[in-house]
Amino acid sequence: MAQPQFIIEEVIDPGEIARARAQDERHRRNSEWLATHWADVLPQARGKFLAVANQEPFIAETSRAAWEWASATHPEDDGAIVRYIRTDKGPRMYGHRG
Repeated sequence: MAQPQFIIEEVIDPGEIARARAQDERHRRNSEWLATHWADVLPQARGKFLAVANQEPFIAETSRAAWEWASATHPEDDGAIVRYIRTDKGPRMYGHRG
């Protein structure tokens, strides 16, 4: 079975660089919005998927529904985020089982 190719390219097109930076900025704004409004959306979002697009939250049962909402409601925001919100509180504990 052939291994997939991994190609790294330098992007020098100013338009492409500007689009990538604008998308990154939209993603940063959505992430910052979520960080400052986390307590407001957390209780009702547990066990569900939380989308944030254009600094607006949406809670969905599936990741597909969350992404569809983001695309339909804010098509201009290609920096939307979707997160699954765990039902349990507290830190995750991992242990070696070897």
